[in-house]
Amino acid sequence: MKWLKVYGLPKLPLFLAKLAMRLGLPGPSWYKWKAAASGTGVILDEMIRAADDLGYDGQKIAKLAMTRIGEKQGRDLREQLGVKTMKDTVDVVMLANRFFDIEITLTEQREGEYVINADRCPWFGGMGREGVPGWDVKPCAAFSTYEKALVKAINPNVKLSYTEKRTTGGHTCRGVYQYRDKGIGDNAGLIQLGRKPEKTRPG
Repeated sequence: MKWLKVYGLPKLPLFLAKLAMRLGLPGPSWYKWKAAASGTGVILDEMIRAADDLGYDGQKIAKLAMTRIGEKQGRDLREQLGVKTMKDTVDVVMLANRFFDIEITLTEQREGEYVINADRCPWFGGMGREGVPGWDVKPCAAFSTYEKALVKAINPNVKLSYTEKRTTGGHTCRGVYQYRDKGIGDNAGLIQLGRKPEKTRPG
């Protein structure tokens, strides 16, 4: 089978692309979903490289941007999905990862700790599929910052850390969810997210 191969996008059977062009169709919905996810990775990667080329710290800029996105999306998810426990937090983050076409598996569970593996990331590849060319530790670190901010916004009692990452030579991407304070349990209730006080005009 011949494939249409475009930088930063998943492969599409060439006959489907030609058929969509001939009939004026928008293309398969599954392809649009995966294309949007992969395209996000390309934008992040190129944003870092462009900032570096201009003499800025591209990774620092990307981390700041991704942190802000994670915080905003995390608040929305928390408010609408009713997060109460650490397991709820893990489930919501796994759902958010599906929006980016990342396949996550919960592999271990013990008291106060959950361990997940990212079996496939459309940007780095895996499971027999190619990722985004040039995807390395910088964009991966920026996305990890997004995930950590997402977790903190969803449930401030919980923290996410990584014990293994494929961009740094690991066999998988392995994340560990734990309580920020070991004395905190699911029955402690969620810490309320603080808001910055509004500035008041003098006199």
